Amino acid sequence: MGTEHSQKDRAGSADSTDGGVAGGGGGTTTAPTLIGSVQRALRLVEAMYAEGGATAKRLSRLTGIPLPTVYHLLRTLSHEGYVQREGGAFRLSDDLPLAS
Repeated sequence: MGTEHSQKDRAGSADSTDGGVAGGGGGTTTAPTLIGSVQRALRLVEAMYAEGGATAKRLSRLTGIPLPTVYHLLRTLSHEGYVQREGGAFRLSDDLPLAS
């Protein structure tokens, strides 16, 4: 789930085809503005989905995100109801707070 774009994002390339201004004319497009912390949080979500849950250290190794950042992101995701902690492992919540 999302492995292709995660690897591309880490490599620093961005798809510039969807970043243009609607109706802007002239045929030029600009690279989209990407929020790094959102990308990192989504990589954690993808890793937890693939692993079914993992320790912060394992998630750090899987995603390449520094361990302190993993803890900060997991704390935020947990506070918002997306992640649950069971012992030393983190996993996606059974009832994700997604709009229906």
